[in-house]
Amino acid sequence: PFLETPMPRPDAADLSPLRGRPLGFLMRYVRMHPAGHLTVLLSVLTAVACSVSTQYGLKHLIDTVSAGRGADMGPVWGAFWLLCGLVAADNLLWRVGGYAGHRTFVAVTGDVRRELFSHLSGHSPSYFAERLPGALASRITATSNAAFTLLNTGSWNVLPPCVAVTFAILFIGSVAPPMAAALAACAFALEIGRAHV
Repeated sequence: PFLETPMPRPDAADLSPLRGRPLGFLMRYVRMHPAGHLTVLLSVLTAVACSVSTQYGLKHLIDTVSAGRGADMGPVWGAFWLLCGLVAADNLLWRVGGYAGHRTFVAVTGDVRRELFSHLSGHSPSYFAERLPGALASRITATSNAAFTLLNTGSWNVLPPCVAVTFAILFIGSVAPPMAAALAACAFALEIGRAHV
């Protein structure tokens, strides 16, 4: 009922076409802040790639050190600095993504509130006579909080493990494709089983 077509106002966004389309509604606000959302996405993807690569960097360091004490130390230092670079990049990118996310996600909640209040203000007085203003304000707050929770949870709790599993399977696939296929099948089966529980 709250995205019914209001009286037109020059500064109010027409949100009526987004009624019943929650992803379209959320994507409207993602498109309003493309740089912030892209920074969060790229930071998370790169940080997870560095995190997964750290294990292979450590293996490379151990393999290089095990070549023997009499060997040239140049490759050992190179492997050491590669490992340090991966750990540093992993930590730095999480902070960059967090900084961009705290600014962008809060801006999205402000935009949601502003546009929904603007949308409501275009309705006739009879609309408010039939609906309690406090309930409408509560719905606006709940909508903006839901947008924040979805963006926050998706960026920090859903995307990283999915990407980490994908990168790990790709790394293993570069060494042993049958093992990677078996891991991918296990991950798929576990996800299907979790969805049905």
